[in-house]
Amino acid sequence: MKMLMYIGVFVLLFNGCMANKVADSLIQKSCKRISKSILVDTIPHFEKDCIESLTANPASQKARNVDDLIMVGMNNAKSQLSNVKRIVEKIIKERTYKSSLSKKSLEECLKLYSKSAHKLTSSFNYIKKGNFEKARYELNDADEAPIFCELKFNGDNQQISPVKKENNLLLTMINIPYMFLTEKN
Repeated sequence: MKMLMYIGVFVLLFNGCMANKVADSLIQKSCKRISKSILVDTIPHFEKDCIESLTANPASQKARNVDDLIMVGMNNAKSQLSNVKRIVEKIIKERTYKSSLSKKSLEECLKLYSKSAHKLTSSFNYIKKGNFEKARYELNDADEAPIFCELKFNGDNQQISPVKKENNLLLTMINIPYMFLTEKN
């Protein structure tokens, strides 16, 4: 009886390890494939960030195909958007911005993030319905927030964005599911 129990535990552990290897292999192959696109070749470390972000999300270990990775990527993008928004709100609340012009730019960034959150939610809903083309268009619009937020700081006003690193990561997080969807069409 004990031997049967040991065999059962071994089989469960072995299956768990194999499932992790399958998911990790899928993530690496998929990220490598989409990182070759001209659409993301200007994003530094796209492949590395793709692999790390998907692997870090525990839900990715259940991924068996690219559709599963799209959902994991969408959740990562939503999480990063919430993170950047929270940081900007904190900067404004604690008045740690450099000037009134920086404050105004950060407030405009918050509006862009709200619009982007709506686009991400809309895209997520289209994915659930299987309408990948509309989901892709919504995701394409969602990446405007980090891009235009950075432009508010990098223009003629000589301001430095306090969330440049976070916006760059947000752009990557949005582009991961976008590239998977682009590949599907």
